[in-house]
Amino acid sequence: MLTLASNDFVSHYVLQAPLAMREDLLEIIQMMALIAPEAELVSDLGIPYFQHNTRWLYGVAAREDHLCVYFSDLSVLHSFANRLPHAQFGDDCLIIHRLDDINLNVFLELLGQIKVHFLLNHRESPELVQ
Repeated sequence: MLTLASNDFVSHYVLQAPLAMREDLLEIIQMMALIAPEAELVSDLGIPYFQHNTRWLYGVAAREDHLCVYFSDLSVLHSFANRLPHAQFGDDCLIIHRLDDINLNVFLELLGQIKVHFLLNHRESPELVQ
């Protein structure tokens, strides 16, 4: 199991993020790890993101005053627009200014739905289905 506190990349990335974003950033990374414990946390794109069998699942990037959460399957994302009214929906990401402003249960459900769609879309690869 991934221990985020001991992950050098995550520690460095979080410390480089704006102070106001750090706690939320780490919490989102922990949520992603919780929903997809079999996924690998990687950093070759310069942001923390999770991949499963070399295919990316989701990731998060810290910006000056918000966090961008990127997903491998955007078809699910916009169906959550009404349930996440304080988040903004970009062309390829979900923009969160503060986690306190959104319903965390709905956000966790979104992460779960992204994972389900990911597994369904890659079910032809038996190694992906566990």
